[in-house]
Amino acid sequence: MYSKILVPVDLDHIDKLAKALDAAAQAAQASSGTVVYVNVVDAVPTPSPRTEGERMAERLKAFTKEQAEAHGIATQDHVALRGDLHLNVGSDIIRTAKEAECDLIVMASHIPGIRDHFLSSNAGYVASHAPISVHIVR
Repeated sequence: MYSKILVPVDLDHIDKLAKALDAAAQAAQASSGTVVYVNVVDAVPTPSPRTEGERMAERLKAFTKEQAEAHGIATQDHVALRGDLHLNVGSDIIRTAKEAECDLIVMASHIPGIRDHFLSSNAGYVASHAPISVHIVR
């Protein structure tokens, strides 16, 4: 049913993504699809010769390999650099899904709080603006 499934991940909060990771893996297993794990990183200069994107790429590659082995699925990894820090991360997720030719986005969400009444959540933004199917897991 889905050939490529995009899953945004924050490697510093993997413990909060278990349900979304499982849902994406199940969808990939059911349709022999590929899961594309994306981490959106701020494109800001660092004092180190290695950029934040390069450091994150190594962590994401290891995480992606773990997911492939744990679930028996095909996977890809992708680090997306945020060009405009003022925009919602959701726009970077949608752009990456288009570039990777994904046909489903599976992402975790949190229970809405007072802040969400004033600022759009990333999941809400993606669900409202993505031109492909979106599965939000809480």
